[in-house]
Amino acid sequence: MNEKVTIAIEKREKAAGNKGKKLRTMGYVPGAINRKGLESVSVKIKNDELMKNVLKYGKNYLFTLDLEGQESYDVLIKEMQHSPIKRELLNVVFQQVSVTEKIKFNLNLKIVGKEALEFRKLHVVQQMEKILVSGLPQDIPDFIEIDVKDLNLDDKICVGDLKFPEGIETEFEADKIVLVINESRSDDTITEELEE
Repeated sequence: MNEKVTIAIEKREKAAGNKGKKLRTMGYVPGAINRKGLESVSVKIKNDELMKNVLKYGKNYLFTLDLEGQESYDVLIKEMQHSPIKRELLNVVFQQVSVTEKIKFNLNLKIVGKEALEFRKLHVVQQMEKILVSGLPQDIPDFIEIDVKDLNLDDKICVGDLKFPEGIETEFEADKIVLVINESRSDDTITEELEE
């Protein structure tokens, strides 16, 4: 079980216009807590506090939000919206979850060791970027890591080869291909093939 991490939040009045911009100027991020079968709760959260915890624990971590000492919510971050150019955090959406109910979640697949393959003129052809898993919210990792440095030409990794943490499972068939190792082709080779 992960350690409990509590982040302070404050109530926010729902408002249109440039209220969000004012909040961001004051160091806050506008946010909302989605709740199953209930109305969402509008909140504001200190930007540096949120980012510090996301960087330390990851986006898929189970956080507890403390609303001014009156209420608390066990949540996962559902969405973080950034401005396109400056990448400024515009708002955050949390999803309230139960620590006793399994949820489904799309996990990123993180490939490590690509440099070792490139050195041998090989490259990874990824068939899946994410994988749908289910488990208790507190058991869900930030990503599933796949180490490819020792793979050879035509080797493949299937869903059954992935190492899932205890309590995390997927509905995908074990023989579904995640990635294949191919030869790196130079631009000249590709051009020649296109000309043929």
